[in-house]
Amino acid sequence: MKKPFLFLLFVLAAVSCKEVEVPQAYGPVPTEAQMEWQEMEMYAFIHFSINTFTDIEWGYGDRDPKLFSPTELDCRQWAKVCKDAGFKGIIITAKHHDGFCLWPSRYTEYSIKQSPWRGGKGDLVKELSEACKEYGLKLGIYLSPWDRNHRDYGTPEYITYFRNQLRELLTNYGPVGAIWFDGWWDQDGNPGFNWELPEQYAMIHKLQPGCLIGNNHHQTPFAGEDIQIFERDLPGENTAGLSGQSVSHLPLETCETMNGMWGYKITDQNYKSTKTLIHYLVKAAGKNANLLMNIGPQPDGELPE
Repeated sequence: MKKPFLFLLFVLAAVSCKEVEVPQAYGPVPTEAQMEWQEMEMYAFIHFSINTFTDIEWGYGDRDPKLFSPTELDCRQWAKVCKDAGFKGIIITAKHHDGFCLWPSRYTEYSIKQSPWRGGKGDLVKELSEACKEYGLKLGIYLSPWDRNHRDYGTPEYITYFRNQLRELLTNYGPVGAIWFDGWWDQDGNPGFNWELPEQYAMIHKLQPGCLIGNNHHQTPFAGEDIQIFERDLPGENTAGLSGQSVSHLPLETCETMNGMWGYKITDQNYKSTKTLIHYLVKAAGKNANLLMNIGPQPDGELPE
């Protein structure tokens, strides 16, 4: 019995020492950046712009830039509040639908450089980028394709303008974790207009390979997009009528407001309870989705703690 037993041990040892081939991946394989983003679980959406001072949610691009005058704005305070609340990052509305820019873009005068804030020398995106680095938060940038101020909107010339601004944001402010586009809006009825999304997405990935792309167009994700967004709904649900698209293999995100508005509005005090918000976070996690929770700083720039 001894020799057969020793022979068996020899065979088992030989088999165990044989290099085992790693099985091939089956189906879509997430990138490292997608994995890191998926693990964030919860991050803040900050809507802050000239609309904050006009008490409206969507501006028309016709308000005087001098209205933008947050006397107490400190992006470090924003970052600290978000960090203390458990957020892992911040997505800022660098340009909303009215076209007003929170950085001194060289391609338009409709920006904070025409405001009294910081004597017209301020750069909110830069200050927030630095604050996020200090507090260990990822920075994401919301850039609305819709621009109600720019004269070329709806023409091929606007594509050049839009890409120039994207290039500014992706080359002047360090690592950007994600670009958040808010749909394509009214140009689906304009047969002569093409957003040229493949070229646009390729440019973003070239400038910052680790930057993820999400587009809130309420459609099944297009090639080149890295995140699937569900607005005011959990993936697979469509109670708000905005998220009837099928759930994809991409990292998922649901965005929601703490009250009824995306930006600050003093008359909207209908805030969701702590219990409701926590339950929503848990439900999002149960759907394998991150929660992008919107908060709106006050007109003075302070984010209530």
